[in-house]
Order: sequence, then structure tokens, then C-alpha cells
Amino acid sequence: MNRGEATDLILERLATVSGLRPAVPAIQRKSGALRWDLDSLAVDVDTELVEIRLVATELPLPPRLRAAGAEVAELLAESPYRDARIRLVVTDIDGAAITDTRRDRVL
Repeated sequence: MNRGEATDLILERLATVSGLRPAVPAIQRKSGALRWDLDSLAVDVDTELVEIRLVATELPLPPRLRAAGAEVAELLAESPYRDARIRLVVTDIDGAAITDTRRDRVL
């Protein structure tokens, strides 16, 4: 598994975790100007460290981060990156995550 494959697989696994999405730069796409997956910019893969930058779209964070970390660890267990530390960095919290719509108030 090379870095690109690891990145793609990590993004696939993270898509199964509710309440988190990759943190990507705010870039406006011009027709055909960007030909890569912007989500991949949220993932750095190295044999010593795998860092994933995320935006929280739901709270609470701890169970979501545990689930995301477990998914990534399981994926990397039999790869060249099995000994890498996994760092999940929440770069932003979506405004919708902090609004409790059931009571129409901000948490």
C-alpha cells in the first residue's frame, strides 16, 4: 500500500463515521482546473505519523474521534504504516453542530 492508496482508503473509512468530514482548503473549482480529490489534502501519511484534519459536523466529539481513530488503526494494521502514530486534528466545528435544533438553542 503506497501513500496515495492509504489516503484513499483512510478517506473511505472516515466516510463511515458520522459527524466528521475531511477539512479541506476553501478553493473555488474552475471547470476542470483541479483534477484531484480535494479531500486527500486533509490527510498526510508517513511511516511515523498519519495526520488527518477534520471538521466536526456533529457533537459530542470524543466518541466520534474514538471511532475514527479505530477505523484508521484497523485499516493500517497490516500496512507499512502500522507503527505510525495516528493524529486526528479537528480544525473546525460546523455551526450546525453546536445548535440544538430540538430546543432551538445554542449549546
